[in-house]
Amino acid sequence: MALFRTALVLGKGGFGTELGEMLLDCGGFAHVIYLDDNSPDAAGPLADYIDPALKNRCAAAFVGLGSNELRLKWLQKLRAAGYKTPAFIHPAAEVCPSASIGPGSIVLPFAFVGAHTVVGTGCIINVGAIVDHDVTLGSGVHAAPRATIKANAVVHHCTKVDTGEIVRSPWETKAK
Repeated sequence: MALFRTALVLGKGGFGTELGEMLLDCGGFAHVIYLDDNSPDAAGPLADYIDPALKNRCAAAFVGLGSNELRLKWLQKLRAAGYKTPAFIHPAAEVCPSASIGPGSIVLPFAFVGAHTVVGTGCIINVGAIVDHDVTLGSGVHAAPRATIKANAVVHHCTKVDTGEIVRSPWETKAK
């Protein structure tokens, strides 16, 4: 990501602002431009992403929206418009080298993503979340702070695993 000087962040609420600050602090970006329909201090509304001047200035774009469905919708629009939508992995997160993190996904500080785990497009692995080995997360999944997803679990498209929630391994959920 160090190749991109300016990042575009869709959303300037709590999550979008947090993401933008981390992109500046440790993501290799010198500037962040926010678009948001409800924030008076954003550079413009979300629909401005199609402005060619903005696209030329911000080759990398991130979606800082908490709604799983909206996050995926806007990632699709950004890709169709020609933006790069890389994953962002905070340097204080631990991601095993054999894990796969999908485009537009965000892995926040102190999160863990285990070996051979597949994280779909546009996921949020929030602060302190644990995603064990051999897990499959569908696109748009949000593992909230301190969520735990155990080995070999499958979490389906646009599911939120809430704070403190544990998604058990398949062999733990079978009737005994």
